[in-house]
Amino acid sequence: MQLDMRLVMAFSLVMRSGSLTQAEAVSGISKATLSRQLQVLEEELGVTLFNRRARGMTPTEAGRAFYTHCEQILADVSGRLELAREQLQELGSGISGELTIKADSEFSTTFAAHVTKLFMARHPNVKLNLDIADYPGCAKAEEIDGYICAELPDIPDLVGKLLGQIGYGLYASPSYLQKKGNPVTPMDLTHHDSIVIRSASGDKDGLMLHSQGGGQPYRPKANVTTNDPWIMKTFCIDGFGIALLPDFFVRPELTQELLVPVLPEWKPKPRRIYCAYQKQRFAGRKLRDLMTLMVDCVEDIDSCSGYVGRSSAGIG
Repeated sequence: MQLDMRLVMAFSLVMRSGSLTQAEAVSGISKATLSRQLQVLEEELGVTLFNRRARGMTPTEAGRAFYTHCEQILADVSGRLELAREQLQELGSGISGELTIKADSEFSTTFAAHVTKLFMARHPNVKLNLDIADYPGCAKAEEIDGYICAELPDIPDLVGKLLGQIGYGLYASPSYLQKKGNPVTPMDLTHHDSIVIRSASGDKDGLMLHSQGGGQPYRPKANVTTNDPWIMKTFCIDGFGIALLPDFFVRPELTQELLVPVLPEWKPKPRRIYCAYQKQRFAGRKLRDLMTLMVDCVEDIDSCSGYVGRSSAGIG
C-alpha cells in the first residue's frame, strides 16, 4: 500500500493544530477538504484516527501512534527536498548558501576557527555560522549541519564522523613550579593546586594517566574549576595550578615558555574528535568538503592554535 503524502500532511496538520478550524486558519485549506482527506486516510489505513463528536474531534490511540511516525516521515522528506534543492543549486553555481556548525568549547577558538577560516577562504559564497555549544552534547540535530565534539550526543538519526584523535598532557607555569615544586608521580597531584575542566557529568574518577610503567588515576586537587578551556589555560599561565590541556592548544605558550610540561611521561589516552551530522544532510557538498578539510587539519593540528595567552601583570 502506497499512501498519498497529501493525506499524511493533512493528518499531521490537524494533529499539530488541534482542530479542523485551526488547521484551516493556519493552512488556508477548507475544513471540508481536510475532513475528506482524513476519511480517505482512515479508509486506506483501516483504522479510526479521530473520535468525532459534536464539540470536535480527538485523536484515538491509533491516531497518536500514527502521528509519531508521520512527523519523522515529514521531517525526513523535508530534509531530503532541501538537500535536493541544494545539490541542484551547486550543480549550476558551485558551493553557496549557509552552513551552521557548533563546536564544544575546547575546539572552538582553536581547531574549529582554524578550519572554518580555511573553508571560507576556499568557498567565499558560503555564509558560515560557527557557535560554541553551551555545554558538551547540547547540540540539537535539527538546528545544525555539523557538531564538532569529543563525545557523540545521543540523538536519533545523528551520525558521527571520526576526524582523528587529540593528545592531552599536564602543564603548569614556570612560576608555579618554582614555588610549589615538580610532582614526581601522578599521586603527587593530590598535593598540588589544579585547574580542572568541569564536565557535563562532573565525574573525573574514570580518567587514568598512562606511562610505560602502567597506569594511575588522575585525581587533581581542584582549586579552580571551569567549563571553558581558555579560562583554564589563562589560570594555568597565571600560576594558579596544574592543568590537563590538549597538547596542540598549549603549543604557542610552550614556545613562549609561558607553560612547561608536567609529568610528561604520564598521559591520558588521546581523545577522539568527531563531527556529528544528520545522516540526510551528509550528501551536501558543503558539509562533505568541510569534513574532508577537518580530517586534514586534525592530522596537522599543531598548526591550529595561533593565539598566545599572556600572563596577567602582577600575578604568578
